[in-house]
Amino acid sequence: MNNMQSQVSETDQLHFCLHLCYSLAQASPASSCLGESRPLTSIAAVGRRPPMAKVFITGATGYVGGDALYHLSSAPANYDISALVRGSEKASVVQAAFPHIRVVQGDLDDAKLIEEEAKKADIVLNLAATNHVTSANAIATSLNNAGKPVHWIQMSGATLFAADEIASRRFGQKSDKVYDDLEGVSEILSVISNSPSRTVDNLIIRQDPSKVKTALLVGPLIYGVGRGPGNQRSVQAPEIARVTLKNKAGFKLEAGENAWSNIHVHDLSDLCLKLVEAAVAGKNGVWNQDGIYCPENGAMEFGKLSEGIAAEAAKQGLIPDGTVKKTISGDEADAESGHASILWGTNAVQKSSRARTKLKWQPSEVSLVEEIPNIVRIESEA
Repeated sequence: MNNMQSQVSETDQLHFCLHLCYSLAQASPASSCLGESRPLTSIAAVGRRPPMAKVFITGATGYVGGDALYHLSSAPANYDISALVRGSEKASVVQAAFPHIRVVQGDLDDAKLIEEEAKKADIVLNLAATNHVTSANAIATSLNNAGKPVHWIQMSGATLFAADEIASRRFGQKSDKVYDDLEGVSEILSVISNSPSRTVDNLIIRQDPSKVKTALLVGPLIYGVGRGPGNQRSVQAPEIARVTLKNKAGFKLEAGENAWSNIHVHDLSDLCLKLVEAAVAGKNGVWNQDGIYCPENGAMEFGKLSEGIAAEAAKQGLIPDGTVKKTISGDEADAESGHASILWGTNAVQKSSRARTKLKWQPSEVSLVEEIPNIVRIESEA
């Protein structure tokens, strides 16, 4: 990503000032660096910037978590990062990719370990799973007893908005519903509260703001090649491409008029970084009930996505006909790809007003339409 310039930039100066404020607020005499406890480097030290905050992240080898880890570790600011990784082989891969972070071997079911690591952190990014209750409860227990300012950034998913369609197995139908995370946040909170199966989402919105400041990221269709050391592939769009190439023909699920919002994984990681920066800066008004984020860079009907993929596959000489002539049912979709009826057949359109307004976040990567040629090419080479 961005290399530090020889001349100190305005961004570096800002991060330096934020660190000074944060350090004074924390009044902490020591910081962990690569697993070794030692005093913070003097702020007068030449050529070095002390850690601004301790960050604990899960999902380091996953698609979303891996890219977020890459972006966070590449930021101009110096964060003291610890990453939960399952197994020695994956741990070695992550450590090789990010030699300056501390790798913690364990999994999401190791509640005691997660509690211990979360307790050391100022900011927790739980990006490994959207509804893993054991790990979320461990984080909540630890942070509620931290006795210091702590922040929790949690990944969720836009199937939250498709519960009725999933229950009735009503797929491919058009909907005009849009969930605005700023103007319509009360409605989103109501959807979460009325969905008892969304255990982690409910846990997040019920945290006491005086103890834990939270942000819930409702992930839409995510696309683009990840930059992490593990999985770099998304699911929804690549799977449509894979099935199209496998069957040598384009297809759509039912009428294909349903739509999801979408976001490039790099833009999603940038939102994670914006939230980390907001936490370090002590920014108010962007957490808990005001901390629901629905990132997006537009929306697209799945029928249109299928058509675009088929046309591009034909253009690349991978299938004989670029038109979509085949219609499949939800059951047929599930036979082709796990949970495809839900991931290709429901509606989840959201508007990211909060991050744009409160955090000055703006998507800057290519659109989903522009990414289609790359999606098809990568799947053809897999």
